[in-house]
Amino acid sequence: MDSFFVKDNDGEKGPFTFEELTDGRLEPNDLVRTPFSNWTKASDILDFAEYFRYEGYYFPTEANLAGFGYRVLAFIVDYFIIGMIVRLVFSLLNGYLPLEKLSSININQPINTSDLKNVLIIDGIVLATIWLYNLICFVTPLSATLGQVLFKMIVVDEDGLKVSFGRALLRSFGKIISIVFCFTGFLLALFGDYNQALHDRLAKTYVLRKDIL
Repeated sequence: MDSFFVKDNDGEKGPFTFEELTDGRLEPNDLVRTPFSNWTKASDILDFAEYFRYEGYYFPTEANLAGFGYRVLAFIVDYFIIGMIVRLVFSLLNGYLPLEKLSSININQPINTSDLKNVLIIDGIVLATIWLYNLICFVTPLSATLGQVLFKMIVVDEDGLKVSFGRALLRSFGKIISIVFCFTGFLLALFGDYNQALHDRLAKTYVLRKDIL
């Protein structure tokens, strides 16, 4: 049976058995070694991977980062879900929104100030719906949009934990920026070491595959 030693501010402690370390005392940043290995962060030791997942940690690695293709599929699912929510919102606000008037606007003719104002109101409602949808999804235990859940993905912070409300707020705002600028922010996920889109980089979050360690 392997024995482990742990280093903290008071020095080296141990030896401990695997069961003793995984009774809730082990933290991801703890330095751990066996009698025949060097000091290594506990989060980097494969033996403890399942334990940390049980504790709610999902550490970003090259192996478990969600690829661009998976993220596009999740986005398509979310697109249809948000579309249905927007339709519901419009039906509830139908008496207060000039939807029929806007549908008759001729794009080949100049839009007057009144129509432009109404267009901005409609666009604002759509963007607010997208923002709230993402924010609510990330502050729930899901820590992912419904599309991401379908494809077994999760969004975590740089410590491998569920994103905080502040990060969720910033990430949702960053996604709106990407949408407003013709989705260019999403393309950043094709570049860099961690497949991070603009909103991930702003909030320092990572999209991971839960089905891969």
